[in-house]
Amino acid sequence: MDIYDEPEPYLSPAEQRVRIAGRAVAGVVIAAGIVVASFLGLRVASETLLGQCAPPWLTGTDPQLCLSASVDRDQLTISGTTSLPDGAVVEVWAEDGGTTYGEHWQTDQASAAVSGGAFSYVFDLSGWGAGTVTAHAEFWVGPGQPSDVVHRYGDNGQNLVGPEVQFDNTVAGDNRPRGVQVSVDVDLSAGLAP
Repeated sequence: MDIYDEPEPYLSPAEQRVRIAGRAVAGVVIAAGIVVASFLGLRVASETLLGQCAPPWLTGTDPQLCLSASVDRDQLTISGTTSLPDGAVVEVWAEDGGTTYGEHWQTDQASAAVSGGAFSYVFDLSGWGAGTVTAHAEFWVGPGQPSDVVHRYGDNGQNLVGPEVQFDNTVAGDNRPRGVQVSVDVDLSAGLAP
């Protein structure tokens, strides 16, 4: 018999009940900690595995901004879905670092208005080399946004939440504007004309 299995003779029955209750409470606390840690781990894993399109109830993201890009010949379509209201403006652009020193292509930024929970813009990439292009979409609260968007997210975007929220590093101070930026890579060679 293991010595730990023997009753502790120096404890009264009342003290033994208190010790058993204490161990039970400690067990519940440890189990609850494991459950909470598992949930948080699941949340982090879901954001990683599901990417930018994880359900907002799972990630706590507001606004949700999901991005995709596709190539058809020399046309790059950057599109996405979002929880932003109709009329909100999402800025989109694409860039490629090139394959040799000094090469860099970048489209102009274009404004894509949200309609029905989606946005889209088509860029002409004639003359771009084959390779991987990074498509970007960003949302900032500012003068170009509808008043209901500014009201919902705050004058400086202080009500934005989620892993893609960034501060505007070009502005100093505590009231730096906040925005949301997401990116996705697309292989141009998959859709370039022969």
